[in-house]
Amino acid sequence: MLAWLLLAGRTDAAMAAAPWLFLASWFVYAAQWRPCLRTDAHGFELVNGLRDHRIPFEAVDDVEVRYTVAVWAAGRRYVSWGAPTPPGAFGSGFDHISDLKSRPHSILPGNERISQKETKTGRDAIVAAWQNARTTATKGPTGWVISSWHLPTVIVGGVAVAWAILSAFD
Repeated sequence: MLAWLLLAGRTDAAMAAAPWLFLASWFVYAAQWRPCLRTDAHGFELVNGLRDHRIPFEAVDDVEVRYTVAVWAAGRRYVSWGAPTPPGAFGSGFDHISDLKSRPHSILPGNERISQKETKTGRDAIVAAWQNARTTATKGPTGWVISSWHLPTVIVGGVAVAWAILSAFD
């Protein structure tokens, strides 16, 4: 949008829109791009917007896998914004939309999934990692959940908000 305004010769409009576009881009990054849930041999790492949580398997009491993944640990509930979602028709064996369009109406995708092999999703990997840790680990002292602010995202967000506010009063 900025390039379009600059090419049109509207540098005043580009400068007026820049802080708001920067703020919107930061918000999309923090809310949609950055969140994820990682597993490794030691535990979960929940990355949500501005906060990161490192949860060792020893501290995990329960893992709730529904439309979001919630990890119960150390008396608190940690919800992952970026965990995998349930598989749809495309995750159940239909790799291309043309596969669905070429089928007669009497053959529904639900009828055909029964004969196909079961697909593994990222949600299955999350549950499998925790189940493996529960069966192989010896119960020792509970680990500590480490929660921290992601400083680069917080600082850039503060700059974006301040720039947008200052441009509104300018």
